Formats: sequence, C-alpha cells, structure tokens
Amino acid sequence: MNGINKKASMLSTSVLLILLCVLVITGIYTFINAKGTSYLSNDSTACNNCHIMNDVYHDYTNSVHARKVKGEPRATCSDCHLPHSFVSKWIAKAESGIGHAYSFTFKLDSLPTHLSATEKSKKMIQDNCVRCHIDSVGVVVNPTTKSGHTDSALQCVSCHKNVGH
Repeated sequence: MNGINKKASMLSTSVLLILLCVLVITGIYTFINAKGTSYLSNDSTACNNCHIMNDVYHDYTNSVHARKVKGEPRATCSDCHLPHSFVSKWIAKAESGIGHAYSFTFKLDSLPTHLSATEKSKKMIQDNCVRCHIDSVGVVVNPTTKSGHTDSALQCVSCHKNVGH
C-alpha cells in the first residue's frame, strides 16, 4: 500500500509540475506576444498595441498633447490617464493590465467598439488636467466650482470634450 501511495504522490507531483510549466510558458508567450515590456514605459505607442485603440491613438497623435517639445511629447497617455505618484501609478497600471488581459482573453465577443472612461479614470484624468493646467485653470475657473447644469463639480471635459483624443 505504501508503494501505491508513493507512486500516486509522484504522479500527482509530476502532473502539477507539468501544469505549472505549461502555465509559465503560456504566460511568457502571452507577455511577449502582447508586447508586455512596452507597458513598463510611459511611451504612448504601448497604448496602441491592440487594434481597439487605433482611432483613439490616431486622434492623440494629431492633438496638441502629442506635439513634441525638445523631442518629447507635451503629454503622454500616462500623463493624462494615470496617477503621478509612483505607487499609485503602478497599481493603476497593474489593475488596467489585468482588466485588459482578462477582457481580451475571455470577453472578445463583447469588447466595446468605443471605450469609455470609468468613474475612477475620470477622476484621474480630471486631477491630471488640473495638475498640468493649474496656472490657467486657477485664473479662468476654480476647478471645484459647481456647474449650473449638474450636481457634480465642473469637469475639464465638460467644455474640452475632444482634447487629447
């Protein structure tokens, strides 16, 4: 009986190791195929790795934010769409990456043709607009001013809908 248990244990361990190897190899292949290292940078071309972003990326490349100053764009996708503190930025990138990986793996049939910002990303975008443009915004309008048309604070995109893309 002891020999049977030992063989079953070795078989279970072997199957587990094979499955682990397959999982690691699949993960590495997916990371390479999805250009995973590009997401570790702030380069906006990484945001265009998947076809769903083609229109948005095209609009960005023709926007004032993409115009280069001293060889660098005025603002990258990360500058507008991610928090700027080190830890918060990488947490947001990880959350976004996991969400995108899940959607592109398991929800291909239901992917939207037009992306919409979540409430969390709308807040990040608003905070970044104000952070970059506080000199102008502070003079023109208080960024926390209540709009006469809604119960929420006036958002930059209320007037500047097509800025960026």
